[in-house]
Amino acid sequence: AKLCRCPAQLDVEEVVRDSAGRMVTWTGLGFARVRDGAGLTFRLNNVPYPMDYELLLRYEPESAEDWEAVISVSSWVLPTSSRCGNLLPSEQMYRESLPHSQRYMLLSRPFCFEPSTPYEVTMRLQRAGVTERHPGAFILLDSLVLLPRVSELPGFHGAEAAARQEELVRYQCLEVFRMAPPHPLPQACARLVCSVSALMHGGALPCQCDPQGSRSSECQVQGGQCECKPHVIGRRCDHCAPGSYGFGPLGCSPCTCSPEGSVSQLCDEVSGQCRCQPGTVGRQCDQCQPRHWGFPACQACQCNGHTEECDPRTGTCLHCRDHTDGRHCERCQDGYYGNPVLGSGQQCRPCPCPGYPGTQHYHGSACRADDETHHIVCLCAPGYAGE
Repeated sequence: AKLCRCPAQLDVEEVVRDSAGRMVTWTGLGFARVRDGAGLTFRLNNVPYPMDYELLLRYEPESAEDWEAVISVSSWVLPTSSRCGNLLPSEQMYRESLPHSQRYMLLSRPFCFEPSTPYEVTMRLQRAGVTERHPGAFILLDSLVLLPRVSELPGFHGAEAAARQEELVRYQCLEVFRMAPPHPLPQACARLVCSVSALMHGGALPCQCDPQGSRSSECQVQGGQCECKPHVIGRRCDHCAPGSYGFGPLGCSPCTCSPEGSVSQLCDEVSGQCRCQPGTVGRQCDQCQPRHWGFPACQACQCNGHTEECDPRTGTCLHCRDHTDGRHCERCQDGYYGNPVLGSGQQCRPCPCPGYPGTQHYHGSACRADDETHHIVCLCAPGYAGE
């Protein structure tokens, strides 16, 4: 059961690994990345049969350090089945080593779980042999697995079941589920596992393929995996794969988060919104924030205080105010003079040529200030002359 609830967002995060080019060592969506000294809780509420279960933790260290786990199994509801009813619901504590050279750990004692009873398996994880916690040390947790003690099932105990027990041991049928991903089952194991599943669940289970996310209502005989539409995952094909969103009749759509502007390739499963780096915006985090340009190296618009907007690709200022013009609103419009560059203290003023730009009595086209006399020299419109 991979039912992980992360209590502290700063200490536990979900991470997804790319399986391209290397062996897959995890199941489901990915890992819970747990900081040294932090913890998380697995909530179990789908136990099918009252019996002893071995607890197995799949993990992967990020460095060549050994870790340890302090684990408790508890329930706040009194057990009611005849099998587990004689056990108190108080905590059962484990202290287990997690060697960096291994990828799973079988807890030292089984625990009796029963249906219709909620359980919590809480664990604190820390580096072994040290007293101080390190904020940059993490361990990756894949899943908590409940392995049934099949010797308790009808047909798997007593003298008549000796042949079944011998096959389970000979072909290591239960051991194959310890590592991820499971190896292909030998034919004898496939038959026995189907028998175990039928005994635990009171018969075969319905496929329950999601009508939107699956291609049909049929599923695999072993495991019940339905055939999913593009970018849809889950045994029932009922949710989007990491890196996709918009679950619906056509499947899910890729997030296509910008590799330069987004934190990761994951997005919101419903809206498709990617997690943006500071300074970037947009569903795919592929645009600069307002008043900036030049993605992915976004920089502020430089418009000398005469506008706040510029072209997001070229940086050319848009809608220059105060009778200014130019790429950075750095010069005056025709018919005006002055130095509108920020810090000069000057504004653009109408050319006295005479009249006022935009009126019928204005016959100039532009003007400039003479460098020596500082008098305004007008440039006349065709057909007009100056004095």
